[in-house]
Amino acid sequence: MSLNALSSHELIRRGIAPWTRTRRSGNLESAADSDARPAADENRVTNALNALVGYIPTEVITLYVAALSAETALHSTFQIIDAAKILWFFVGLTPALLLLIYLSKVAATGDALPGPGKWPWWKMCAATIAFFVWALAVPGNPYLKDAAAAISGVGAMLVSTLLSIVTPIFERPAPGV
Repeated sequence: MSLNALSSHELIRRGIAPWTRTRRSGNLESAADSDARPAADENRVTNALNALVGYIPTEVITLYVAALSAETALHSTFQIIDAAKILWFFVGLTPALLLLIYLSKVAATGDALPGPGKWPWWKMCAATIAFFVWALAVPGNPYLKDAAAAISGVGAMLVSTLLSIVTPIFERPAPGV
């Protein structure tokens, strides 16, 4: 699922309607894409797929795969860059990017920016864990090779499923919603 969708889910969970400007009219409209709808509104197949990939941040994965593909060129230009540093950079980027997207959406609603106590901590942690486990399944990752990397792909789906299962424990409904 995208970080954009995760941040929309957090706004909905807190009772704040995420608003976006349409390209055609420039008017504010409620986000109505399928990623912004709560999982209860989706069918069983979609729920099962969301459990498998619910916290894997697609934006960060796209950037990570591109950077990992360019690792040889980056290393020859900047000797200090290697696959491990690329991986850890994107592990750190995942929660930062989710928080930036979330705060940007809150600001777009006109509400005051929330303090750290109201940040989407669980989603930030879960997305980071999901990205890290998924990144270990990518060919060329710095830690697992061959069969171990292939097996970690199954582990990534398992971890994402477990994150979806434990979400209600860590993410209770916001007060007053």
